Amino acid sequence: MIPRKTPLVDVSGNTILPIRIEYIDQLPVANDKATSKQFTVYTGLSEYVSPKSGRKYLVAEKMRDYEGVAPRGALVHFHYHTGSHRNIYNMYDQWFAVEEGVSEYVLKDLAGEGRTGKRDVRVRLVNLRPISDIDKAVKSEVRAEVMNRGLLPSEYDPVETLYYYWVRQGIHEKQESEEAEPTAVEEEPERQVELPPLPEPKPKGLEVELASSEPTAVASAATTALPQAGAQGLVKIYLLSMRLPSKYLVQDVTLEEGREIRSWEGREGIASRLETIRRKAYDMISRAFAHVADYGVWIAVSDEAVKEAEKVGEYVRRELREIPLSQVKNIDVDKLYSVKAIPVYMEPEDARELLGAALKHLSEDVGVLKEKIKKAEEEKNKRYLAQLEKDLNYKQALLESLKKYLDSIK
Repeated sequence: MIPRKTPLVDVSGNTILPIRIEYIDQLPVANDKATSKQFTVYTGLSEYVSPKSGRKYLVAEKMRDYEGVAPRGALVHFHYHTGSHRNIYNMYDQWFAVEEGVSEYVLKDLAGEGRTGKRDVRVRLVNLRPISDIDKAVKSEVRAEVMNRGLLPSEYDPVETLYYYWVRQGIHEKQESEEAEPTAVEEEPERQVELPPLPEPKPKGLEVELASSEPTAVASAATTALPQAGAQGLVKIYLLSMRLPSKYLVQDVTLEEGREIRSWEGREGIASRLETIRRKAYDMISRAFAHVADYGVWIAVSDEAVKEAEKVGEYVRRELREIPLSQVKNIDVDKLYSVKAIPVYMEPEDARELLGAALKHLSEDVGVLKEKIKKAEEEKNKRYLAQLEKDLNYKQALLESLKKYLDSIK
């Protein structure tokens, strides 16, 4: 029997990341009953054969049980509008690619009419990178390409946009079991990622001191120190400040007939190495720091984590010095890129809340890794299995160290 659906692109098996839009400026609401918000996560494209007509369609696969997470490489469509029952006063429509990083962005008001006027909205994006919708001319080209494959584009999903980014541009990542080199064509300009400071519900008594240590091994439960009191009995937590390179550093942007043309032609090798450095830095730092999606920060509790952050920073700068960046752009690597742990002193109540959120996410990560290990064992994928078991050991050690630290806070 011919299967009714055949996957063309499927990113559902990639690493699951927490995704979130945090509103620095509130979205306008003209009338609750005439306000709509849609957030759709697309995880793939499939060829679908109609059981009645036998025709083949290109259809989109969506994440049905979305709860603030999505696989890396997924494409996300956000749409919001408000107004009256007859008119739209404010409207925002934006596409995103799911990938690691936190950044600030401005959602442009595409309507800006009526009594509220035009209102752009500043947001903070967690693991979401803005990309542009394709214009009508490109959609026509993509539609023709799809039809030439013997497929009819679905009228219910934006398959042309999905096809363009996944099939034409290869924006999605390969499965983690492969050492994939990233593609060298995407849509956004260079963006430096520096994770934001922790929101401070109780800012009083916050002290900051810079830490320095020699490079060493990853934090573990055995080396975690007890909470150290600062002024007024505050608890010390390490936050991570991280600025990493990306392929956009060597992107070439030109204007042709009023349109921006972005490419890495002749620089694909450098772009690929930059993405490899970035990816490995995230892998290294995740051994000693826990990502807390609820706050948009990475945290740690031991002095060993400080040394690991320094080790990652040294790795990034060392690798960048071996790349002939001077042929493309004149930059100061030491000033532009850094990875360091910054200790802050928090109220015990706030520290417990932050650590509790970190433990929740880490426990979920451990559960996901165990499921992947089980699947890798069934498939007898020895290389992938070894990497997963190594990652699990790091996660479990970090989980144990945070638990011990939390239990000792008075």
